[in-house]
Amino acid sequence: MRFYIASSLKNYKQVRDLSHLLKNAGWEHTYDWTLNCPVEKTDVETLKSIGEKEYEGIKKSDIVIVLTPQGRGTHTEFGMAIALNKKVCICHHDDTYFKCDDNTSTFYWLPQVKRLIGNTEDIADELLKIQ
Repeated sequence: MRFYIASSLKNYKQVRDLSHLLKNAGWEHTYDWTLNCPVEKTDVETLKSIGEKEYEGIKKSDIVIVLTPQGRGTHTEFGMAIALNKKVCICHHDDTYFKCDDNTSTFYWLPQVKRLIGNTEDIADELLKIQ
């Protein structure tokens, strides 16, 4: 299974931990944007290059995993995944994003979006059940 993880730059450690767990189970990470953390250069060419690599990573993936709390670009990646008919999992440590209130999004309830609750290990266990 090929995967891409979308999240906030602040969550790079959790992203790396989840990636490690999935790769140890034989999954392939299509693009690990955490290798750019912290982004030291924020000129147009650097941002364009990173954006292109992230887009390609999403296109090559079978599943896009959204780890919350998310960053500015995460919902863009989430939208690309939906538009490209990818499986999508949005993952939060509790159910606060999955109640019908201001914390949720209508798109979290699409049929191809699975909502997962738990810590990194719990999420990895649930993801590994998806094929």
